[in-house]
Amino acid sequence: MGKLKLKRPQSFTESFHNFISKETWKKVQHKTLMMFGMDYRSMALFRVTMALCVIGDVIERATDLSVMYTDSGVMPRHLITSRYSSNYFLPIHLVNTSFCFQAFLFTLHIVIAFSMLIGYRTKLSSILTWLMTISLQAYIGVIGHGGDVFFRMMLFLNIFIPTSKYFSWDSATFYQDSPIKRLNNNNNNNIVNSNNNNNNNNNVIINNVINSTNIPIINLSEPESPLQQQQLLQQQLQHDQELILQPPQQQQLKDININKDEIGIEIGSERGIEQKVIQAKRDPDSYRFVSFGTCAIILQIGLMYCTSYFHKSGAEWHNGDATFYALTLDYFATDIAKLFLYFPPALKVLTIAVAKWELFGILFLISPVYSDWCRLFGAIGFIAMHAGFIMCLRLGLFFFVTAGAELINIPTTVWELFFDLIEEKVLKGQQPTRVYYNTSSPISQRIALIFKTYFIIPGHAIFSPLEKMLNNEDSISNNSATQSPYLLSSSSSSSSSSNDNSGSDTDDAERSHRRRTSNLSSPTISSTMFSSSPLINGSKKDLVGDDWLVTIDSNGIRKRNIHALNYICSKSPLLFPLAKALTYVPANMCMLFTKICQKIHSRSQQSLIMSSGKRSLYQKKKNPIPQTPRIYSILNNIWMLFICYFLFAYNLNVFDYNFGFQQSWHQFAYVLRLDQSWNMFSPAPPKTHWWHVIHGELDDGTKVELFKNEGMFNFQINTEVNFEKPNPFYKSYGNHRWFKYYENGYNQANSDSMRLEHGRYLCREFNKRHTGDEQLYKFSVYFVHEFQNLDGTVGPKNHFSLWDHVCYDKKQI
Repeated sequence: MGKLKLKRPQSFTESFHNFISKETWKKVQHKTLMMFGMDYRSMALFRVTMALCVIGDVIERATDLSVMYTDSGVMPRHLITSRYSSNYFLPIHLVNTSFCFQAFLFTLHIVIAFSMLIGYRTKLSSILTWLMTISLQAYIGVIGHGGDVFFRMMLFLNIFIPTSKYFSWDSATFYQDSPIKRLNNNNNNNIVNSNNNNNNNNNVIINNVINSTNIPIINLSEPESPLQQQQLLQQQLQHDQELILQPPQQQQLKDININKDEIGIEIGSERGIEQKVIQAKRDPDSYRFVSFGTCAIILQIGLMYCTSYFHKSGAEWHNGDATFYALTLDYFATDIAKLFLYFPPALKVLTIAVAKWELFGILFLISPVYSDWCRLFGAIGFIAMHAGFIMCLRLGLFFFVTAGAELINIPTTVWELFFDLIEEKVLKGQQPTRVYYNTSSPISQRIALIFKTYFIIPGHAIFSPLEKMLNNEDSISNNSATQSPYLLSSSSSSSSSSNDNSGSDTDDAERSHRRRTSNLSSPTISSTMFSSSPLINGSKKDLVGDDWLVTIDSNGIRKRNIHALNYICSKSPLLFPLAKALTYVPANMCMLFTKICQKIHSRSQQSLIMSSGKRSLYQKKKNPIPQTPRIYSILNNIWMLFICYFLFAYNLNVFDYNFGFQQSWHQFAYVLRLDQSWNMFSPAPPKTHWWHVIHGELDDGTKVELFKNEGMFNFQINTEVNFEKPNPFYKSYGNHRWFKYYENGYNQANSDSMRLEHGRYLCREFNKRHTGDEQLYKFSVYFVHEFQNLDGTVGPKNHFSLWDHVCYDKKQI
């Protein structure tokens, strides 16, 4: 019998070394990235959504600009500074409360938010947007709600994450404008998935790609003599002509780059041969980003929902009656909410489901298993919950902010599936569209860069300088003695339509085919006709070099200028409806727009040429975007780590759990507006319905009602005086801000100063529109309320006077 061999037990040092091995550390990093990281594209979408919410909020508030934000309204400056201002934060809007200055601040707010939306100086515009927003909220705090609190927190955290990596002007660049096509699954097997730069691995990659694309093997080493160099060039040119004669689907790749994210070879880039680059799919983790900033966003979302759950301590949330009471509130309830009231059992289930989801839903955002799919499920769950809220309740900005914030949780897997689907539906296995812009035309550069940055999915279009196409065609023309296929008169080009199925495109295809199959002995085009500079004057006006945009589709059909612009719009997931609509525009309008664009192109081109020493957009954006210094990332993470602790400790302190939170820190929270409380509909939804009526008396003694039928906004004479509920209810209160004005301010105790300014405003505005005996003499504001029973009935109405006001003394008239 053999001896039993026992394994020597590992020492503590060996076990610890295995535990912290490189592979283990990589797994930990990957799991952390999956659980707490976010996709760069999702962060960019989050930036855009928050900017749109800012613009929408400012526009909504601007409808009451004169009433709410000037001295001639219901909240003059002296009232705010004496009763409703913060001791720690001075709103910028209090500097001057005239209508013109407030209108200027509102306009500036929108402009800054738009800069944040497009990603122009993203960090600065994000900071200024946050500052302007918290100033606007603090100016009249009584009209705020929970959505405003979450809104300013998201804007604050937005500053400290890299939202400008994608879809922003800061990241816009002309760099790597070579043709790029994402690999299909069939091609992935033919490429060695390695980034080593040694010669042996490169040769394996080159051979595999060449064999898969039927490219003739050409010696890549430099020829030893000019004769060999000329023979190599002629061989490549002959093969290029053969490819031109083939159908577009059979044209194979000739040039493949090798770098960190790309695999392949590059042939003849300096000989004027058209480059075709194939790009491998990037590692999904390269799109992910993790920092304490991303952790702070997840933490803030979790704190809002979890603390909201613990605030809901009323019995109505536990027995399922809370939703019923919420849907019966007159101002909040929508028409759909009234339908749900007929299904009490469903309301009970919804009540318990909402409460439990608020408590446990955050766990799906940080799931250690199936992280991407669980995060997607969690994000959809929160969006669906808020969609249900907005269908049944009028919550103003709250839905758009909370649902929009969840877009930051879209995982990388979803983006990859989306891009693959678009590629399958749009490209359908064809080569991407080639787009050529004029590097001496500012309008051309801007159009190309805007499309490349915001509207075209990477890999679906190739953006290159126009002179690159001209130089390549010139080289082929001089060496093969053939006429360039890209020389076309402006009259023939302008007749082509932007619609791929139009007859003019068919004619263009036929002409293109005849040019490709023309006699090789045709006269040679002089190389001076294709200079790298645009051609403006003389007979050269009709050449491609004078265009401001040129596109060539996978079939080799070329479109110029306005037709090229329409065609590239048709390839955008966002702008294709616009391209479809433009096909119905009359031809004379198209010609007019073409002339306008051509005029702008010519003048801007001449202006750029005349301004010697001024760098063009192409010169500024042709290089890759430099990386942010590491020290900024370190400082940012230290700051965000403190913010994570502060937010957690602050919310625990609300429930009297001290996690090292000092009471003096409240000042810090008020200065940065990090103060928060999530007690919406807590501990239970209100059971009392209330409204206002304003009974007035005109100069001639006529009794009038000033509140119902939108009386506070149209100031019309309404002689139907009673205490009945306004119908429709919500229109009498104007909007959500006005409702909060009454709920948080006017109805509260010790609000006589606010009621006085409200009364003065009502007298001024009513008497501006009425004269003589129809002028308002006095009025009384009543608060009417009734109790809601669980069986659907309501108790008797009760009312009491809040304020009595006299507009003028009749003896002085």
